[in-house]
Amino acid sequence: MTPADVDAETVLRRLRLIEDALGALGDLRGVDAVRLGREPLTRAAAERLLQVVVDLAFDVNGHLAVALLGRAPATGRQSFLDLGEAGVLTLDHAARLAPLAGLRNVLVHHYAEVRLDLVADAVVEVLDGFPAYVAAVARCLKDRGIAT
Repeated sequence: MTPADVDAETVLRRLRLIEDALGALGDLRGVDAVRLGREPLTRAAAERLLQVVVDLAFDVNGHLAVALLGRAPATGRQSFLDLGEAGVLTLDHAARLAPLAGLRNVLVHHYAEVRLDLVADAVVEVLDGFPAYVAAVARCLKDRGIAT
């Protein structure tokens, strides 16, 4: 797959969905572990929105890694690092987002007890880190003449 093979429409649709999820998650900025523990619907909303954002990013990351690096990421965590290697994200930004893959896996697969303090911290990390992610991916598409 070459950059010309990037399905810009699909990538841009996923970026819009990330932005929508970030908008909803923004209502939970400042949530803490105590609130998550006493409000099951708030906890469920936070967990689901975090999962949605990270899952959509995995899709985008994999698509771009194949196109730009010629290989699919081995893991969700690696998918962020691959975008750093490809120059889509800075290496620091990629390293900052990569650990969210682990939390996503715990939320989805229940590998371990979910620590509500980590969920609360992830809300902030996602809200602070993903707007720049969306902008970087969109800029990558534009700079490569894949999207306007």
